[in-house]
Amino acid sequence: MRITLAGWVASVVFMSAASTAAIEISMEHGNATSKIIVTGPIERGDAKLFRDFWDENAYDSFRFVVSLDSPGGSLMDGIEIGQFLRKNGAHTEVRRYSPAVEGQYYREELPGAECYSACALAFMGGVEREVADDSKIGFHQFYGGSSTSAPDVMETTQYISAFLAGYLRDMGAQPQLFELLSGTSPSNMFVPTAAQLSALNIVPQLGFHGFKLMPKEGLIVATAVNERNPDAIERLYEIETLCWNKRPIVNLYAANGQQGLSAEMASSSTTHIDGFRIDTALGSYEYGKESIRLYPNQRLLASLILDPKVATALGTGSGAVVVNSFTASGVFISGRIEAPPGGDPAILASFRDCL
Repeated sequence: MRITLAGWVASVVFMSAASTAAIEISMEHGNATSKIIVTGPIERGDAKLFRDFWDENAYDSFRFVVSLDSPGGSLMDGIEIGQFLRKNGAHTEVRRYSPAVEGQYYREELPGAECYSACALAFMGGVEREVADDSKIGFHQFYGGSSTSAPDVMETTQYISAFLAGYLRDMGAQPQLFELLSGTSPSNMFVPTAAQLSALNIVPQLGFHGFKLMPKEGLIVATAVNERNPDAIERLYEIETLCWNKRPIVNLYAANGQQGLSAEMASSSTTHIDGFRIDTALGSYEYGKESIRLYPNQRLLASLILDPKVATALGTGSGAVVVNSFTASGVFISGRIEAPPGGDPAILASFRDCL
């Protein structure tokens, strides 16, 4: 489909400030993180310009952040840049910086960055995404060029719409984003609020969220996974809450048994794990070894036994679960729970018979 679409969308753009200049790309190299700074309108051919710049300059760092400040431009180039960023594991941000000054290593951050239309699509390619507090990102319909054939326009629009919806889905956006984008004319702009940035997953929620209720072994549990949480050391992939024998329980899982705890780590005689902490909007609560159960050589890492008041606090707002350990043990089990205003109803429902 991509090859077919390319010919159709050569002239398709998001409405933006008129300009004949291509984007400007520069870079700040850092030891762990390097930043590629992109400014100006996105013209046809700029996706190749960006790829060539990346191939020549993106080296000697573990993490790359692409900073965007652009009014938009070419639809396909914005999408192609986004696809390239996702393929290469880059992060994106909407931020504005001062021009480069000879002899000055870091640029000054400035207020008022804007990333609209095609720029917003490029932004969605980031694995992690951030919009600075004083910056704006905006979406609207694509503009279909100047075809004079109504059937051709309709057919092209249908294919491009499907392609665009698929792209946003692949980048992790909620389906409502495409609906809002499609309902905003090319002469207007949908600028999400801070709450919408999170709700539409334009800026991904880094914690566990969207808990779902489901039956399990005669019980009702609430569960959520977070593929971004595990890393080279961290293990936690899934959090499950439930009521068992009138006690609120939080079960912590790895993605698979191979990432579970070894027998030595799970043994009370050799592990360095001495308890856990539950952070809530109402305060932090510490528990000792008597309230934690560890499991060796399986996906289930640990069961945490809570008091009803702590379970209620965890269900009525955002919070965090942290299993205590010394660094030398190699055990890192932690995750943040991101809840909507008023708390997560699924978590509260799973604890209902214990509260």
